Amino acid sequence: MKRFILSVIAMAFIASGCNVGKIKELPPVNLRPQLFVDLGPTCSVPDGMAIDSNGDIILAVPNYIDYEKLGSKIVKIDKNRKVVDWFVDLPRHRDTGEVHPMGIEFGPDGNLYIADNQYFVDKNYKSRLLRVIVKDGKPVRCEVAVDGFKLANAVRWKGNDVYVSDTYFDLKDKKNQSGIYRISLDEMNKNLVSLQPEAKDRHLIAQFTAKDNGEEETAGADGVCFDSNGNLYCGNFGDGVISRVSFDENDHPIDQKIVVDSPSIECCDGIICDTKTDKIYITNSKNNSVHIYDINANSIQTLWVNDDDNGANGLLDQPCEPIIRDNYLMVVNFDMTFPGLKNTENDQYNTISIFKIK
Repeated sequence: MKRFILSVIAMAFIASGCNVGKIKELPPVNLRPQLFVDLGPTCSVPDGMAIDSNGDIILAVPNYIDYEKLGSKIVKIDKNRKVVDWFVDLPRHRDTGEVHPMGIEFGPDGNLYIADNQYFVDKNYKSRLLRVIVKDGKPVRCEVAVDGFKLANAVRWKGNDVYVSDTYFDLKDKKNQSGIYRISLDEMNKNLVSLQPEAKDRHLIAQFTAKDNGEEETAGADGVCFDSNGNLYCGNFGDGVISRVSFDENDHPIDQKIVVDSPSIECCDGIICDTKTDKIYITNSKNNSVHIYDINANSIQTLWVNDDDNGANGLLDQPCEPIIRDNYLMVVNFDMTFPGLKNTENDQYNTISIFKIK
């Protein structure tokens, strides 16, 4: 209860979401991406990535377009860039009959946690956080750890707490709201955690107001990451604004500020922080571009941007999720068209692009 009260006080204090200062706009880098892997025809509409204990890439495939034909699954990309099924028995929601894995990350317990986005099927709080139990490096079964999200999206761990972004709140009395929930591993290990609706749950530790873009609701909280000091960053999909949430020594949220609000970034899908440099890499799905926010320099610059493309040769094709491994940045191409994007066609290629960043 004490933690909940402190969180409520903190959220009231930080509700204004003020900006930290004018950001510096640097010239573009123009670092051309290469093709990392063509995932093949059974990996339509790929999304979230994680790195397992062997250094292999684990990839979520929600497959919204050909779901009835192909279903959804989790695949592995090994060091030889071979794509193999990793886990295909994801539990379908009992009401919708579907399951769509988005953001993923391994927890401190070695299990894989998955944001199951049901919002495109049913908007009535059907989205979940799934947990794939891993033993000896291999997945053995999947269970529901948390339910009650609207649009579960990104999954990030800090210590023994998981942070999950929820992109739409759809509140009747306040437009364009979204936020981040935090749930402890201990609580999930005891029982299924069911969130209260309408942004009234005690696990809500940050809430954002996106800019009104003329739509019924502006898509909000999407990508999430942490810097080397443990500060949380979250970007809004619908307006590209990135906010920072800081915590006190007891990990209570105490400060929330807008750190990126640039006309060059009108969309923020996924984000990843290179904690060695404290540079955050941002995927802009609307514009087929990747950007760099340098936390220490308070600067923003474009790493690469290209026109509408099918991604066959490594160019960006609606980039969604970034991840860093060694000296490389890998970016998944979502390739699922909807209004307002450069991407105009759901083509035959399902790809991941790669940049050498160091």
